[in-house]
Amino acid sequence: MVHRSHDHPPPPGLEYLPTAPGTYQLPPIQAAAGGAVIDADGTHRNLDDFLGDKLTLLSFVYTRCEDVEGCLLATGVLQMISRELGSEPELADQVRLITLSFDPEHDTPEVMRRYAAREYQDTPWDLRPWVFLTTRSEEEIRPILDAYGQYIVPEFDDQGNLTGDFTHVLKVYLIDRRRWVRNIYSTSFLHPAIAINDLKTLVMEEDNPS
Repeated sequence: MVHRSHDHPPPPGLEYLPTAPGTYQLPPIQAAAGGAVIDADGTHRNLDDFLGDKLTLLSFVYTRCEDVEGCLLATGVLQMISRELGSEPELADQVRLITLSFDPEHDTPEVMRRYAAREYQDTPWDLRPWVFLTTRSEEEIRPILDAYGQYIVPEFDDQGNLTGDFTHVLKVYLIDRRRWVRNIYSTSFLHPAIAINDLKTLVMEEDNPS
């Protein structure tokens, strides 16, 4: 899906102009899953509480990750999307970003709160444009990861001890208001311009169901 033009250069980091919003379709891929989570303010909720009312970009990370093509990339791109949405308030009102840790042993609500924006706690939970979540245990995050096909493998050192790092493939999920995953972004495909155009495409689809 490449739209070429001699009048406008590609966005930084892309070698082409993304396809214009509304000129393509994003077929449903799979149903989005819920599960027990803890908000960064320490409140126990369900992931479903944050789905359905808005278009959603969901990212799985662990805060100790130092991979520039992994969690750091995912969080950095969401930051750029958040800034981009700041200049498009009508679209911003229809979008929620979610960062969910898959390392609950280390990423407690307090850690996720430090990872989040400074004004996080000052905004009512259901109005936060970017939500930072964790879980109580591996037993609670595992079924969520399995449902999304986000596979995580703990790493061991030469002595067989856990290093605290994880082998994982970067995935960010675009979820519509009917709780369907409509796109899954990987390292080579995760770019704010592509995600913004996909969000606009879903908004246009909602406005013109035919």
